[in-house]
Amino acid sequence: MTRIYQLTDLLDRGVILADGAMGTQLIARGTDPGAIAQQNILKPEVIRSIHLEYVLAGAQLIETNTFGANRLRLKETGLEEHLVEINRAGVRLARDAARTARENVFVAGSVGPLGALVKPYGNLTLADLAEAYVEQISILVDEGVDAIIIETHPSLLEALEAVRAARNVSPTIPVIAQMTFMEDGRSKFGDDLRRSLEALAAADADVVGVNCSGPQMTFDFIEAFLRSTDLRVSVMPNAGLPQSIGGRQIYLSSPDYLQEYAKRFVEAGANLIGGCCGTTPEHIRAMAEAVRGQAPRRVRDRSVAVVLDRSAELLNPAEPAAPLEDRFLARLGREFVLTAEAAPPRGLDCTASIEVAQTLKGLGVDAINVSENPLARVRMSCLALAHLIQSRAGIEVVLHFSCRDRNLPNLQSDLLGAAALGIRHILALTGDPSAVGELPRPTSAFEVNATGLVRIIHGFNHGFTLTGTEIGRPTSFRVGVAVNPAAPDLEAEVAKLEERVEAGAHFAQTQPVFDPDLFERFLARIQAIRIPLIVSVLPLTSARHAEFLHNEIPGIVSPEAVRNRMKAANGDPRKEGLQIAREFIERVRPLVSGAHIIPHSDHVASVTGLI
Repeated sequence: MTRIYQLTDLLDRGVILADGAMGTQLIARGTDPGAIAQQNILKPEVIRSIHLEYVLAGAQLIETNTFGANRLRLKETGLEEHLVEINRAGVRLARDAARTARENVFVAGSVGPLGALVKPYGNLTLADLAEAYVEQISILVDEGVDAIIIETHPSLLEALEAVRAARNVSPTIPVIAQMTFMEDGRSKFGDDLRRSLEALAAADADVVGVNCSGPQMTFDFIEAFLRSTDLRVSVMPNAGLPQSIGGRQIYLSSPDYLQEYAKRFVEAGANLIGGCCGTTPEHIRAMAEAVRGQAPRRVRDRSVAVVLDRSAELLNPAEPAAPLEDRFLARLGREFVLTAEAAPPRGLDCTASIEVAQTLKGLGVDAINVSENPLARVRMSCLALAHLIQSRAGIEVVLHFSCRDRNLPNLQSDLLGAAALGIRHILALTGDPSAVGELPRPTSAFEVNATGLVRIIHGFNHGFTLTGTEIGRPTSFRVGVAVNPAAPDLEAEVAKLEERVEAGAHFAQTQPVFDPDLFERFLARIQAIRIPLIVSVLPLTSARHAEFLHNEIPGIVSPEAVRNRMKAANGDPRKEGLQIAREFIERVRPLVSGAHIIPHSDHVASVTGLI
């Protein structure tokens, strides 16, 4: 029996454990992110040692360090002439480590996206794609890999070309084809998950799957597919989302957390399980306990989902509300204020957002926070929704305004537009990098950070642009800034807050807080900063929600006591989550100027339960 046949045969009989990340392991050792592939020839002993750590942790399949070793990506750093050397070295180093195992360890040649866009988005043609993929895959196959793994592709079009290239090079070598999807089950190019994976299988991929999303997000969008397909499926999640600490990207998900999700993936039917960005040999060792010796389960779930299409609905052409009484400004710093968050819709219909805002106003909420493209996802302009909520729902808005993707002229123009539309309250944010969002190969403009934005708004309030040009009548913005009481480097966080207050901030709003003891320690540290502070509260909906926030979302700490309470709330976890939030608000209410409610799904129920 050949090794090729052994791999596909084993995948049909038992779950195989793959290795974890290579790139983030190298970056953690000081490697420049743009020089990952060339480490095969610069520091082969480091690459070999990382492979060996994964083998010793229990990985049955390890990937070559060739993810970015195609001609187009290597050309960006002037290394295209070393393409053959880098790819051959990558296979040899992985094979050396695999030989140390007491049992067969398969070596898969890693093939990533080309890093350039195909027409009509860019200049590449399908022929260009095929040529680049055939070139790299030919080297990997010739050097003796046991499989080709095509991974982290954001486009079905490109992933299909990669699979076809692999088949042109070798009709028999196992091909694993993985794409990356967002939380709604679509790729950055809008490809549907089920359609994409079935298309890849139809193109003769032996295994299809997903990688490079957090564990919970991955489980949420792949579970239904796993339970209703006969295809071999691979799942390789990240260790959550990265958090920047001291200039380094730190991934939050613990080995135990990945182990728990590995169990869920096995139960749902995955054949191949591994780790992507941020995962380490410790994560793989923990996952091995859940994966090794398990058989893939095929559970049928043929229930039909009904999708309501509201795309043709029009906005209610109601008359604009009367001029607003600014309850938020009148009460802030004098009485306890209550705000709630609303995210702009993904399409044109914002009827539901406006109706929710009207209801919240009736419940006594003082203002609606309108977020801007949360996690860099494409949504309606937050400025447009803020204006519609103020004019149609008759309640004041706090507009989230980020520096991301705005150069200095555009940033100032948008501020003038907000003032002209009657927006009076701004939460100044730096913004999430577009790399975590849904656009193909996005770039982010950060010409100024939140502190600089506060200074610009301060200038506008005095009638001048950043360069001193008069704007006529000054704006009258009240500007807030974000602060994280659970920041890993609290001294740096407090220093930023002090800097932003000095620049002209009028109030501060925290990230979600669950630990009152931690929050009171934070308050003691900032007692000399004399501006109103609004604490953000996010009602938990389940034990899984609590674990997800704690393990995967940077800047959020859910204490063990809270997570245990949610685990014990078997009957009605949402009710328990609201009770935890209510207890937190009652304890800190005398210490803050207000609370900001971030509802998970049902705005009205969440806020009603806390008033």
